Amino acid sequence: MTTAIAFFNNKGGVGKTTLACNFASYLSTELGRRVAVADCDPQANATQLLLTDSAWEGIYEERRSAEERTILKALKKIRAGDSTIVGDLEVHQSERFEVGVIAGHPTLSVVEDQLSSSWGEFQAKLLGGARRSLWVRQLVKMLGESQDVVIFDLGPSLGALNRSVLMGCDFFVTPVAADLFSLYALENIGDWVGGWLDEYDDAYKRLAPGADTAEYDIPERLPIRAGWAGYSVQQYVAKSAGGKIRGVQSYERYRQQIPEKAELLRKIAAPGIESNLGIVPNMFSMVPLAQTAHSPIADLKPADGVRGAQVSQRLRYIEQLNQMFETLAGNLGLDK
Repeated sequence: MTTAIAFFNNKGGVGKTTLACNFASYLSTELGRRVAVADCDPQANATQLLLTDSAWEGIYEERRSAEERTILKALKKIRAGDSTIVGDLEVHQSERFEVGVIAGHPTLSVVEDQLSSSWGEFQAKLLGGARRSLWVRQLVKMLGESQDVVIFDLGPSLGALNRSVLMGCDFFVTPVAADLFSLYALENIGDWVGGWLDEYDDAYKRLAPGADTAEYDIPERLPIRAGWAGYSVQQYVAKSAGGKIRGVQSYERYRQQIPEKAELLRKIAAPGIESNLGIVPNMFSMVPLAQTAHSPIADLKPADGVRGAQVSQRLRYIEQLNQMFETLAGNLGLDK
């Protein structure tokens, strides 16, 4: 059975895409899983990281053909008013990450209104609205023949698109930074997810009498109701002002508040998880090198520009990342 995982935070700049793609590579290369990354962020940053310049430029060069070679194709019928997805998506291959890639598309942002309307139809007891809202569940089921794990990279939004993706996932991970806005974000995510999960439960009860929910795979209880798999914390980078290092006290104060602010998310946590996945090292110049080489941190080589002290730094970063990925894989039940 395919496991679907979303990396999600409505606050940007927390290293979400880097973490999602490197975890996908870890599952593939270290645990031997068949993994695909589905880029559901209209900015398509994961696609650009995972695929070479020539590969992703080839996808997007012609707008009409790009729609047929990206995640947008899955929504073709839904955009036309139907309730099913197009399943024969092109899964591109990332050579360095050793994962499949379902490329993102900027027009995903336009689909937001249609998915919002579908949610309203579901609340109004219309079966078609429920089916369209659960389009990712259909997608994961179709990918089940070829993939053990599908990782969804989401944009920083509390909108209908991200809600629909989470509705089709088994788990979600929340990368955060130790700053004030990340604390707000954790509470906002807890409120938002908890709110629409309750709305889903109510809508299902109203829909169920007389509706063939089993035929259309509309579950009474969404897996994500017990699917929060924890948070990672981005390492603090000390800043200098007037020759003095500042901000360390603020970082520690905010970091210590993260468990409290994540309390609402614990209500929908997967059983027995370690919610604090660990610290994501700030890898400085290593990240741009990885982006240019379209490589996971673990596979960067001298030929990619790793020089001098960076060689030992890379090994240290890999050790820190793998410790976190090992904890996350355990939370997800993928370590067996």
